[in-house]
Amino acid sequence: MKIRKVEISDSNALKKIKFSLDDKTIEERLKRQEDGKAEFLILEDNDEPISYVFLKWDGKKTHPEYPDMEDLFTRVEFRGKGYATALIGECEKRAKGKGFKKIGLAANPDKNLNARKLYEKLGYKHDGGKSYVDAIYNGVEDWVIDLEKDL
Repeated sequence: MKIRKVEISDSNALKKIKFSLDDKTIEERLKRQEDGKAEFLILEDNDEPISYVFLKWDGKKTHPEYPDMEDLFTRVEFRGKGYATALIGECEKRAKGKGFKKIGLAANPDKNLNARKLYEKLGYKHDGGKSYVDAIYNGVEDWVIDLEKDL
């Protein structure tokens, strides 16, 4: 298993992980990575693209004070095998290495229970804030809560 920064040549590999990921989003993330504002990480096993995450050093609107993991995604057929856990661990390690004391992510409180269970098992706790619309996908609002963890 290998975790590394995404490169421009990884576009097709990223789309193999998540079909709906578009070129514009990939380009924006690579630009933020190039500017030192984020790290776009991909996990491969035997050269097979399995999972990715976008780690933003400047956090998000609700918590700009610590890094935020956005769009953690694992191919459906590889879920439950520890790949997301490995990526989260790598993000935590990188954040700690930069001197951060906390890290966070957002999760849908009702619809993606497997993901939320994983995050809670790894020590992430609801920050106590209300749920909010994180984004709109295909006309559907994605309601989330913020989860955070002390490093």
